[in-house]
Amino acid sequence: MSFSKLTLKKKIAILMTLAVSVIGLAAWIIIYRAERSDSIEYTRTMLSRYLDLMAVSGEEKGVAGIKNISGIWTSLYPDGRVTVVGLNGEVVTDTKADVSQMENHYTRGEVMGAFENGEGAELRYSKTQREWQIYMAKRVITPGSPGEVYVVRLSYPVAKLSGLIKSVTIPFIKYFALILILVWLGTYLVLRLILTPLNSLSRAASQIARGEKARFPITNDDEIQALSNTLNSMQDSLQKTIREAQERKEELAQLVGALPIGVILIDDEKKIRYINKEASTICGQSELPARGSSVELILPSNELYFMLDEPDTTRTLSIMRSGAMAMQVEATTLRLPRGRLIALQDLTEKAKLEEVRRDFFIDAGHEFQTPLAIIRTGLELLKSSPQMNGPERSEDVETIDSLLRQQERISGLVDDLLLLVRLDADPMRKDVANVDLVGVAEEVKDEIAALPQSKETKIEITAPTGGAHVMGVYEDMRRALLNIMENAQKYIQFSDSPAGIIKVSLCEEGGMWRLTVDDNGPGVAENERKLIFERFRRGDSHRARGRKKSGGYGLGLSISRRIIERHGGTLELGESELGGTAFVIRLPK
Repeated sequence: MSFSKLTLKKKIAILMTLAVSVIGLAAWIIIYRAERSDSIEYTRTMLSRYLDLMAVSGEEKGVAGIKNISGIWTSLYPDGRVTVVGLNGEVVTDTKADVSQMENHYTRGEVMGAFENGEGAELRYSKTQREWQIYMAKRVITPGSPGEVYVVRLSYPVAKLSGLIKSVTIPFIKYFALILILVWLGTYLVLRLILTPLNSLSRAASQIARGEKARFPITNDDEIQALSNTLNSMQDSLQKTIREAQERKEELAQLVGALPIGVILIDDEKKIRYINKEASTICGQSELPARGSSVELILPSNELYFMLDEPDTTRTLSIMRSGAMAMQVEATTLRLPRGRLIALQDLTEKAKLEEVRRDFFIDAGHEFQTPLAIIRTGLELLKSSPQMNGPERSEDVETIDSLLRQQERISGLVDDLLLLVRLDADPMRKDVANVDLVGVAEEVKDEIAALPQSKETKIEITAPTGGAHVMGVYEDMRRALLNIMENAQKYIQFSDSPAGIIKVSLCEEGGMWRLTVDDNGPGVAENERKLIFERFRRGDSHRARGRKKSGGYGLGLSISRRIIERHGGTLELGESELGGTAFVIRLPK
């Protein structure tokens, strides 16, 4: 069993035992080293004393005197050893070995120290004796003229110190065992004192985790009591939070359930975590699917299922299920909790109403065109009749001209409405081709210049020499630009400038063509900049209708933006360099 899987009691007991053992071992090493050092020092003192006696005897009687003292010393210390070394390092006499078999001792540390300094000492392993020895040597000069130089060396085995180890270890083990037992007993009592209230807290926590009602016990210990009070307060706060979260969850479920759109929440494995009744109905389910069931089983379209593997998207699908069904689907990735949110909206009724509205406008437009054509024909015949030639009929002719102008405006309105219906309902026309925006601008320029009210208006075009080509429908592009330039020419009339300027510029901007129509008219008020592209909304309408009586019905700019968007571009207001209004068109090259 690994240490990490042991109980807290066992871990603390093991750690305390290791700590005491380490401390005890360190104490034993310190004591032993101190006793060993004292014993070695005592042995060296003893050897030094006898070495001095041998040196004195040798200086008086030579090698014979040394041997006499050696006999006495070896009888007292049988394990001791005396060696005499000559000046050339050869062993002269030894009490433990045959001198003829011994190596030259000149390189021995204690011998070299004695020859050089008079005395030497060393602690090392002896190959001849096969044990560690304490060596002490002293230089001796025998009597005579000249006297001979020798080194007397005494050695004593370190193995005799093993008794010291035994004398130190046995009592130490006894005391150490007693201390270890006391540590175990103290550790057990302390752990019991600490862990008993903790175990009570743990049992209470387990009951709370199982959903049972429990309170953390209050003890006499101040620290444990403070912990229990804190845990009880935390439990009360947690219970309150859980109740509030449950209430919010129920409120949210009721709110989502009452939404007019379908909501499905799935996890990473595409399992249903939540679904409201509307989503179940849209998916053709008579009952709510069970939580955890696969969402694939209820989705009415494979395309809708494949959307779940795509990035966040919104798509309108047509599903054939007991009749055509239009559905708007929005898939959104959630981070917390992980999964995806699917929002479904049944657009079938809305699509039917849109189709009815479109049919109404188309039918009404065609119905309007026939009487309008008859009215125009009648007015033109009336104007061209011989009875209208006299000067006395001039007022009648002006009235007829005014009626013709109003008929033209109503016919234009009908045409605009029919065009908007076509742009909203029909896909892109099939006659898509390469359209040169420069050519479109030149043609529209000629049309604007031919208008009577444009005599004092200067139209400039700045464009690349190689043209500006896009893929689109030529007539639609011409209609969009014509509406914008007519709007510019119309509002120039309200400017205080004596001469109007319309500047059309074409340039590249990334992968797009940027076409700007700028004028020196009065501009658009800040509060109207977001409104002028809406249908039947016109900027500064009181001036358009009041002074010049030339205001339209607010459909031209809406038609232009719809055409540009159908070609993958944008139409928005920019900053005017001429002080009026700048319309900016961006189209993909």
